[in-house]
Amino acid sequence: MSEPTHKHTGRCHCGSISMELAFTQSADEMQVRSCQCEFCSRQGSRTVSAADGRAVITVAADQLTTYSFGTETCSVLICKRCGVYAGVVMTDGDQLVSIANARGLGIKAFKDRDGAQLTHDGESTTDRIKRRKSRWTPTEIRYTL
Repeated sequence: MSEPTHKHTGRCHCGSISMELAFTQSADEMQVRSCQCEFCSRQGSRTVSAADGRAVITVAADQLTTYSFGTETCSVLICKRCGVYAGVVMTDGDQLVSIANARGLGIKAFKDRDGAQLTHDGESTTDRIKRRKSRWTPTEIRYTL
């Protein structure tokens, strides 16, 4: 497996949430996704992730709020101060995996790209978790004061 060498950074509007991403593929080679669920479509999200990549999320603990809906198998990360939807995390055993909302985080390599429209309606909870584990990025969250 290749070492993730394509690095990207982004942050919410006020800077309370930031992400450092490292992928094995260049931004041009990666799929940008546009989930068509009611939440994501209202946000106009454009997300990126890769199971062979790495993500570090740094967040001011007092400025983070989370939101879970539907199957409640993951948590949407939202900045309390500026309201940006930064990404989504899911616990997989003792590991976290995530997707980054490249548009919300202003990640230049991805933010203006159109997203492949994906619909997951009717997907079982088991299949949903399996899909996420196969596509989402291994993640570390660092909290600051």
